Amino acid sequence: MNEPTEARLRMAGHWLQIGHPERTLDELQGLTGEAALDYRAYLFRGAALHSLDRNQEAIDVLRDGLALHGPFLGMLHILGSALRSEGRLPEAEAAFLQGLSLDPNDPDLLIGYALVCLTAGQAQKASALVERAASHAPESAAVSAARAQVAFALGNDRDMHRHSAEALSHDPEDPNARALHGTASMLTGDPRSGYTSLASAAASQPGDPDLRAAAREAKLINHPLMRPLRPFARINPLVVWIGAVVIIYGLRAVGLAPLSFGFAMIWLTFCVYSWVVPPLVRRWLNRKWGA
Repeated sequence: MNEPTEARLRMAGHWLQIGHPERTLDELQGLTGEAALDYRAYLFRGAALHSLDRNQEAIDVLRDGLALHGPFLGMLHILGSALRSEGRLPEAEAAFLQGLSLDPNDPDLLIGYALVCLTAGQAQKASALVERAASHAPESAAVSAARAQVAFALGNDRDMHRHSAEALSHDPEDPNARALHGTASMLTGDPRSGYTSLASAAASQPGDPDLRAAAREAKLINHPLMRPLRPFARINPLVVWIGAVVIIYGLRAVGLAPLSFGFAMIWLTFCVYSWVVPPLVRRWLNRKWGA
């Protein structure tokens, strides 16, 4: 392969590594003949298409590459991820298992398979796979991020926050780590940090409606008018209602009717506030955010 062609392949890989998949595709567009059939051309093109959420195209490219070059761990990893993104979980599992049959200890394949299991609702199995990956790559940002996702699935909010902070420490600009950290911060009662991370993640991925919605919801919770409602944000509303009723009737039962009436009026005011203010603030934010 001549030097200009080799340089083009190296540049395609460079653009992919620094997060510019569209530039990767531009570089690969110029390859012809034998160079277009190089295994790296299939790998980089498949990875770039997957990064751009063009998953079916990525799947087709990677399967062509595997048919031509045989089993290749990098291609199998991206193929499994693209299939998972498309919701084709049995096919994704098959791709990861094929890769793991070649290298049972590959951390990327183990984490990819763990995410398939998480999507299928198999959190315990996913946890075991992530810990197996951690035994081979304990300092990996991907391991920390996967641990955070497992903790979220298991309802362990504080573990999720700790692992998402670890993932963020590896790469403070990584939008996925920021999204995890933002979600964990919201769940553990730190809405300010939650909004900062979620807003940053949404800004770096403007085409992701879920991230945009999460950032907008975090902005809502951080609004000054929502401050009186924050202490109750993570409590089951039924529990709050029952607690209020118990207090009102309890005060009345012990002969403190005026105090019971006063608490009932405060509670009624709070309820009206909780019914009226959040929709008004949400409507204002939706208008501001163009939703």
